[in-house]
Amino acid sequence: MEGLAQLREPDEVAHVKQSEYLREHIAKAVVEASSKLGRVWLTTIPFQPSLRLTDFEVAAALQLRTLASEREAHCTNCGETNFFGHPEVCLQRRFRRVARHEGAKHIMGQALASTPGTRVRLEPLGHQTSRRNDIQVFSLLGSQATGLANAEYDLTVVSLANKEARATKLPNQDTDPSRLANKYLDSVADHKVRHRPTSNLPFHPIVFSLGGMMNGSTTKVFASWKRVMTRGTYNLMLKRLSLCLLQARVRSFEL
Repeated sequence: MEGLAQLREPDEVAHVKQSEYLREHIAKAVVEASSKLGRVWLTTIPFQPSLRLTDFEVAAALQLRTLASEREAHCTNCGETNFFGHPEVCLQRRFRRVARHEGAKHIMGQALASTPGTRVRLEPLGHQTSRRNDIQVFSLLGSQATGLANAEYDLTVVSLANKEARATKLPNQDTDPSRLANKYLDSVADHKVRHRPTSNLPFHPIVFSLGGMMNGSTTKVFASWKRVMTRGTYNLMLKRLSLCLLQARVRSFEL
């Protein structure tokens, strides 16, 4: 009996750890869903094609908001447990990292280009490396006139269900889901800063989670953009970004 108990103990520990992860990740999912980009799609009127969702996308989005897992207990692609968020990180499913990255980059570029006296270039040439930042902004009339300073921005979209996010911990057993998610997103932004391509312009990392969260520095960037864009342009950019992230997130789902 003693030997049986010893064999059973690792399974019990694994079960406890899995339960802790589920609680932690679901708490982060609630925080994501309450973020601006995580919820604005709900109130977006589809008056143009770029603001429309398919029936599948609506169904998958509502499944995410109700924190429901997929119908199968185990992933039909890789065989692993279908924990909440697994479709975003399953290596056997077709990822659309390029699609979500390119879509969001063009949405932000178009909104910035609408600011009078501003020139925007996507993936600009001129760096002494094959790596390029995503967006370059030049103020043709000066930053005081346009409100936008010359700068370069680089975008990263990540899942809070990936291994790095799951491994992120706070000191003193702090489990606040908002601080936990922000710590991981900040680490992604710091990595972008350390490994940015060479440029003479100020650099700003833009980091989103698939569920719509921004890290602190990204929130400040968007606040500066809000001051110089018209209200209509800024709000449309947020709506299109929210839909873009949502569509990228649910492409790998199986309802």
